[in-house]
Amino acid sequence: MKATRRRFLKIGGSLALAAPFIRIRSTHGQAPDPSAGEPPESRDPQPQPIPYAFGRAFRKDLIIRERPTTKSPEVRKLRANEVIPIMGQVVGLGPTTYNPFWYLTRDGYVHSANVQPCNNVLNEPLREVGEDGLWAEITVPFTELRAAADPKAGVRTLLYYGCVFRILRLAEGTDGKTWYGIADGNGGNAGLGFVRAEHLRPLGPEDFAPISPHVPLDKKRIEVNLKTQTATAYEYDEPVFTARVATGGRYRTPEGIVDFFTIPGEHRIFRKIAGTRMAGGTPGYDYYNLPGVSWASFFTSSGIAFHGVYWHNDYGQPRSHGCVNMLPDQAHWVFRWTMPAYPHTERSNLRARREEGSLVRVF
Repeated sequence: MKATRRRFLKIGGSLALAAPFIRIRSTHGQAPDPSAGEPPESRDPQPQPIPYAFGRAFRKDLIIRERPTTKSPEVRKLRANEVIPIMGQVVGLGPTTYNPFWYLTRDGYVHSANVQPCNNVLNEPLREVGEDGLWAEITVPFTELRAAADPKAGVRTLLYYGCVFRILRLAEGTDGKTWYGIADGNGGNAGLGFVRAEHLRPLGPEDFAPISPHVPLDKKRIEVNLKTQTATAYEYDEPVFTARVATGGRYRTPEGIVDFFTIPGEHRIFRKIAGTRMAGGTPGYDYYNLPGVSWASFFTSSGIAFHGVYWHNDYGQPRSHGCVNMLPDQAHWVFRWTMPAYPHTERSNLRARREEGSLVRVF
């Protein structure tokens, strides 16, 4: 299907019903006035549909409650990485004022901050992979990265929905099924291990096709509002996309509390990569080592980028190491809409002159 601007605005409009997902010219999902009190006891808020059928708990002991408020009785606790069906999203109260969104589950309501919205889609394995490999994204809540194409081989780590990797090769597993040998996009041919092929969707040219390529470079821009924690894309000064984000926050380091703020000013996107490992910080303090970070569009030489996130779902407040955190689907939109365009045949980082990249205004 041809990726037209009209089609993406239509898709964005459907997602607008489910803030904090993509919002296009919509007022749905605005944070409630804390002074308004609790929702009426006679009924729960009407859940809005979202484009995800499941949620994965980021940590253990997340509480499902009878109603979407922290004052409501506890129903049960979730295990780490437990996957639950999501029936919709509502605006409730607490535990924070900047993120009032709760998910409706079969057992009750769980606050969205520590639940990754996801789907569970199995894919037809490829029959061959070219010598250059190709990009692919994980389409299940999580999958096991194993040392060999064997369901009994050691598990190296878990990989999560929305992560993007390079498929380097096919392997027939000891279970008779197809497995993929994968690598980080910035890792060359250094393989990470093997995953079940049906858990990854190979990405084709349509996944990299530019959005609104007819709009001149000087008529496109993205504005990141640090106060409202939103990113808004404009064409001819008309907003066409808005997302709630999380920008740079403060972390404890060996030198004390450091502010990793997203740098204000005008920038240009000059480097992109579809999937990459991001690592930094100090062990015991703010250390992170994250494989498969998706749809990274860099706009500062210090490494600040728009990119997808799979380790939190808490948008509306600064909490990154400087980058603009977004849902993977949102980061994918930004990746395709901004310049420079990224060919589907690109194997790693695409670099361009600054004047060739889309304008990013941070304020």
